[in-house]
Amino acid sequence: MASDCISGATSLAHILHRRADRHPERRALTFIARGTEERKAYSFAGLDQRARTIAALLESHGVRGERALLLYPQSAEYVESFLGCLYAGTVAVPAYPPDPTRLERTLGRLLGIIADCRPKVVLSTAEICAMAAAFAEQVPGLGELTWLATDQQDLGVTPLESPADARSEQLAFLQYTSGSTSSPKGVMVSHGNLLANLAHIGGSVKLGEDSCSVTWLPSFHDMGLVDGLLEGFYSGYPVYLMSPADFLKHPLRWLQAVTAFKVTHSGGPNFGYELCVRKATPEALAALDLSSWRSAYCGAEPVRAGTMRRFIETFSPRGFSPSALFPVFGLAEVTLKAPGPQGQGLVTLGVDKEALKEDRVVPLPVGDANAAELVSCGESEEGYGLAIVDPDSRDTLPDGRVGEIWVYGPSVAQGYWRKPELSEETFRARIRGDDSRTWLRTGDLGFMRDGQLYITGRRKDLIIIGGQNHYPQDIEWTVEAALPAVRPGCGAAFSVEVEGEERLVVVAEVDTRPQQGGATLDLNAAAVTVRQAINEAYQLRVHEVVFLKPGSVPKTSSGKIQRQAAKRAYLERGLQVAAEEQAA
Repeated sequence: MASDCISGATSLAHILHRRADRHPERRALTFIARGTEERKAYSFAGLDQRARTIAALLESHGVRGERALLLYPQSAEYVESFLGCLYAGTVAVPAYPPDPTRLERTLGRLLGIIADCRPKVVLSTAEICAMAAAFAEQVPGLGELTWLATDQQDLGVTPLESPADARSEQLAFLQYTSGSTSSPKGVMVSHGNLLANLAHIGGSVKLGEDSCSVTWLPSFHDMGLVDGLLEGFYSGYPVYLMSPADFLKHPLRWLQAVTAFKVTHSGGPNFGYELCVRKATPEALAALDLSSWRSAYCGAEPVRAGTMRRFIETFSPRGFSPSALFPVFGLAEVTLKAPGPQGQGLVTLGVDKEALKEDRVVPLPVGDANAAELVSCGESEEGYGLAIVDPDSRDTLPDGRVGEIWVYGPSVAQGYWRKPELSEETFRARIRGDDSRTWLRTGDLGFMRDGQLYITGRRKDLIIIGGQNHYPQDIEWTVEAALPAVRPGCGAAFSVEVEGEERLVVVAEVDTRPQQGGATLDLNAAAVTVRQAINEAYQLRVHEVVFLKPGSVPKTSSGKIQRQAAKRAYLERGLQVAAEEQAA
């Protein structure tokens, strides 16, 4: 029984070690390529032995309780080392190695993480360790770290007999935030936080040893790490791991994997579902069988009702059940998943767009010309709480009012690494007049209605023009819908101050290659189309439209748009412009 492996455990390492003892030959992890090709597979016993070996390597360097930076591409070796840290009592710090072809965009984040967490060792592959000397020439601090390659079979150590003892409150890993509105911060996740969130996820979607998952999400990001990988080791089911690049190159490989391995549990951001819809062809659809898929989670960015409906329409003939859809709300500060059970499928609400600008919720029928359709991300669950709070007065708000989303529960992390004041403000907030508990301030805006939580946007990204609130993702969706040449999830809307007032700027990546019929995109006409669409939808005048080269919109390591970084680059004229319309 799953509970036999979980009961009384104080760390995920203990649970995995028990599974290796009781079900040694059962499949635990498989790295796949091209959707269905198995490249490297582990039983629970094999994964446990590899984790104990890397734990012994860490112990030989005396880093129990210290930080170990993990620098790997998406790979089985990364999983080995993360688990090795848990087994050794070393604090894992997942990160992604800098891209030598894009050092100016990828090295800065890594250096920020290193400066903040001050790791004692770096775990990586032999190839990346060999590159460390080259990086050290540009950044001397990198050369001072101890680099350990873990991808060799013989590491010269004897595996530990069992995982190190771990207290529930002991730090397990630092999850650096994606930095969509600010510089990355290290969220301190304890062993107890991790186990609580894994139990929360498993209970919400009824996961067990008969489940099976596949993930292409980056393993150094909270959703890819916690739900994509660790949940399988906790609940006892096989996990199939593929690289994000493999998915992005051919999105339907994700669904081919679901078909081939009879996957029951998998998901990703909204853009992943959208890409699958766009790439679906009659030939590809004919080869799919999605009838095994019981929970299809969608999160990490706003969930679009239109995308979800198109996904259902496209793939339900291939066995996909609409009830499998599972829109979720989560963040690194709560380990991953915030409250919200599964089982209702897609639940939406039409609201008056004009009232929403004033933080009021006035329901309208979905499809009404004045309605915005929002997707529910669940409701409160036992042991977890949700509140909508005025961020300034800290008063709770009634149903139908937009405010900041506050949460509490056992998986809320301990705070930010080496940031006590910010931790106090964010993780230990109190509602005015109620000292009975502390809350986590999520920084997200939303409202409750009929017990359901609806997300409206990020507080720091909110655009306020003429005293009216506008959510940037709404404007970005409008641009995508009006102009098919805009790459999905590759635009940013923000405001800038011009002559003493806030004005709207839109930047978007476009595909300028010849379209069907040989015609190239007329960028001047495209800018006019964008202006008209925004004016019709929001009665907003666009100050400037900037079309960008593919791959140039600033994004976090997990693929979220960094609107504040885009704004800074715009003001500093640092964007890679394909064409630029003159300011109005």
